[in-house]
This record gives sequence, structure tokens and C-alpha cells, in this order.
Amino acid sequence: RSSDLEIEKIIFLITDQLNRGKLSMKEEAEHISLIELNYRAAKKAISSSMFSNASHYLKEGINLLEKKHCESHHRLWISLYVSYAETEYCNGNFKNVRDTVGSIIAHAKSLDDKVPAYKTLCLCVGSVKRKNIDATRIGLDVLGQLGEHFTLKRSFVSGFAELFKTKLLLMGKDVDIIMSKVMDDKQMLAIMDLLE
Repeated sequence: RSSDLEIEKIIFLITDQLNRGKLSMKEEAEHISLIELNYRAAKKAISSSMFSNASHYLKEGINLLEKKHCESHHRLWISLYVSYAETEYCNGNFKNVRDTVGSIIAHAKSLDDKVPAYKTLCLCVGSVKRKNIDATRIGLDVLGQLGEHFTLKRSFVSGFAELFKTKLLLMGKDVDIIMSKVMDDKQMLAIMDLLE
């Protein structure tokens, strides 16, 4: 059996060869292993900014999925679809992004499954000329679902008042100590990721 390091060195070659022979695979375990291998190959391609190749491997993995895998291998299903939406965004294939995000939202079991898809959708919609307000509305809707409510109709005075309240709360506090604390609240991390 080859080591993970040896596989990683030639993962594209291995994955391409197994994808060519996928029709001869009869066992579900073989299909799942190949789906996972395509996901690994896609992640390696992403780490090298080879987004077109990554989309190819993710699409291969998605094509091997069956409806039952959405339930039986939900985390893998979500990971493939979210990564595919992200790589298609990087490739400029915005229609594929919207279609993929629609599938994720339809099959998500929780808001945690949806947040990365919504983030990619916001980026996608915001990339289109004069659609920034639509992207902002999507983002604000998701933030509301996460428990953080914002409005587009905030006046300068109320915004300044919020900033002043925050400054008062931080007055006399050592900012370095505050900044050194690691945030571990999953919901707050999701909110911060979306605001990024």
C-alpha cells in the first residue's frame, strides 16, 4: 500500500486513471473512495491556484454522487458542492455558481451548511456590475438568520453613535489582550467569515 505522501505526489495521475475506469467499479465503497480522491485532487489543485482543474475533479466527484449520498455522506456531499461553487466563482462561471448554491441550499441540513454557499453567492452577485446592493441584501439576510441584524437604512448619526458606544466599551482596555483571545464561538466565526 502506497503512503499518503507518495499518493499526494502523483494524485492527479492516479485520479485521472481511476476516473477513466469508473464504469467498471461495482461497489459503493469504491465509488465513495473515488469521490474522496477527486475531492483530494481538487483541494491540491486549489492550493496551486489551478481552479479549472479543481472544478474538473469536483465535477467528477459530484457526477459519481447518488441521491442517497446526500444523506449517507452528507459532509462529503456538502464539501464537494461548496468547493465546486467556490472554484466556479474563481473561474468566472457565475451561472454554475448560482445553480450549485441552489442545490446546496435545497439539500442543506443546517444553516452551517449554507453559510459558505451564501458567501460565495454574495461574491458572485457582487462581481456583476451594479449588483452590489443585491449582494449586500443577501449578506444581511444571512447575518439576520445568524442572529446579527443590520439595516441598509442606517443614518450617519446612528452609525456614529454605535462607533462611539464601541469606543466607550473599549476605553481603558488593553487592546492587545483583547486581540490575543482566540474566538471559538462557531456562530460568531461564521458571522465574521461572512463579513470578511
